[in-house]
Amino acid sequence: SSGINAEYGDQRHFTDFDVSSFWDWSSFTDYMHCLVTMVTMVAGLTYTFLDWPSYIEAIGALSLCTEATLAIPQFLKNYRTRSTEGMSVSMVLLWFLGDSGKTLYFLLRASPFQFLLCGSIQIIIDILILFQVVLYGGNPSHRVD
Repeated sequence: SSGINAEYGDQRHFTDFDVSSFWDWSSFTDYMHCLVTMVTMVAGLTYTFLDWPSYIEAIGALSLCTEATLAIPQFLKNYRTRSTEGMSVSMVLLWFLGDSGKTLYFLLRASPFQFLLCGSIQIIIDILILFQVVLYGGNPSHRVD
């Protein structure tokens, strides 16, 4: 079967439970199995601990941190390859504008501190990636594979 990793000649599956190949599986079905498993586990935990305010706070903080750091893998890939091939300045500017607008909204609405903190982290990452796009450009000749 021609999977995501067909060029490597090996088949990796969610059910292998191999940490080194996590999220690098051979078929789309494995990604769906993982997502269904995670959603089921979180739903079960949430149903079980719904009346525990500390659980609700923890899952909210985890969600905020996850969203705030979504662009870090892209930043690291850009740094590692010294290329931003496929990324445009306008896309990163739109990320920046969206995250800035959201953070300004949090500030004006006197949202809890963690919202402002995570919004600020997103803005910083956006600026760093924008700097990479300008510095490296989309030119694949900058790659250091």
